[in-house]
Amino acid sequence: MKLSFLFVAISVACGPAFAQGGASQVDGDWIGKGSFQMGADILACSEVKMRFAGTPVLFGVRDASFACESFKQAFPMNDDFEVKANNDVFHAGAKIGAIAGNKLTVLVPGKDEVGTEFTLRREGDFLYYNEVSRAPGQPPVFGMVAIMQKDPNAGSAH
Repeated sequence: MKLSFLFVAISVACGPAFAQGGASQVDGDWIGKGSFQMGADILACSEVKMRFAGTPVLFGVRDASFACESFKQAFPMNDDFEVKANNDVFHAGAKIGAIAGNKLTVLVPGKDEVGTEFTLRREGDFLYYNEVSRAPGQPPVFGMVAIMQKDPNAGSAH
């Protein structure tokens, strides 16, 4: 009974803070482990690093790097998304997602109807990351999942 009450109290305290603070809870450098899928191949990633800028009015993806079984690659990025009223997320003037509770989800359109969906969910000290790129009704072109914590050796991503 006490454990259930503690879980509910933590959920109530953490969930709304994300929504009220826009993308603030994802700000910073994150490090963890994950998996990468391309076609039929699924690779374990011993290190996933991602850097996000998060404020009440901005969600930015700054950098990412992956060390997986057969490849190691860095992806320098500087993509910004606007967080507007009701925590709706916009890019190039179009609504592409939203922040609800402790979850941020965006669907970024791409070439040939291939869109990439990103979901970030903050649970206490952990950031759960999910990314899938696909055309509607088609199998994923690629996918990525990671569980990360703040990198203690890095600063803010602003």
